[in-house]
Amino acid sequence: MAKFCRADILLQSITRLCKVCNSSTVVARDAVRIPSSINDLGEYMTAASDNLREAAGNAVTAYSFSTLEQYIPLCIIQTVRVLAAGKGVVAKAPLTMNGIEALDRSGSVLYRDLKAATSFDNSFWDIELAAVSFERSASFIAMMELEMLELEAYYQENRSDFTEEDFKLMFTMNGPRRKGDINRYNMLLKKLGNI
Repeated sequence: MAKFCRADILLQSITRLCKVCNSSTVVARDAVRIPSSINDLGEYMTAASDNLREAAGNAVTAYSFSTLEQYIPLCIIQTVRVLAAGKGVVAKAPLTMNGIEALDRSGSVLYRDLKAATSFDNSFWDIELAAVSFERSASFIAMMELEMLELEAYYQENRSDFTEEDFKLMFTMNGPRRKGDINRYNMLLKKLGNI
């Protein structure tokens, strides 16, 4: 039963997080709004945690929610990859600074909601792992708002933080403060001696 519960929680989380790619909040110009699917996921995690603990106990609930502190940030990073590739809602309208802020706040909201849903005895919540995972996703989101010179500096100082494919994607991305230019990435690689 615990494996089924865990699979269902992962599936429900991924299903809700996938909707962010098509949320109008990513291209909003007037205000920063959290996508409704993020709030929905937070409510789902709270209700699922309460219901599972009542029906199956803390051990099953702890197992069911284990490793979500890694999977949720990974899904956020994948959402950023989709948007950076020009897919989803950004295929119709440009990404905005409000949209990037909404993504960043979404990570904070999900961290808080997941922590609340796993705050019970014998939980497998790993605060250090959660902090590292969510901070990594926040850093990935932050690259979307950098100007090209700032992105170049970030790449030179933090090359081991993400894959070369991720950096290449960021250099090709058109953002609110930069126009994608793969040649800048290639010149930077040559300068650093990797080609």
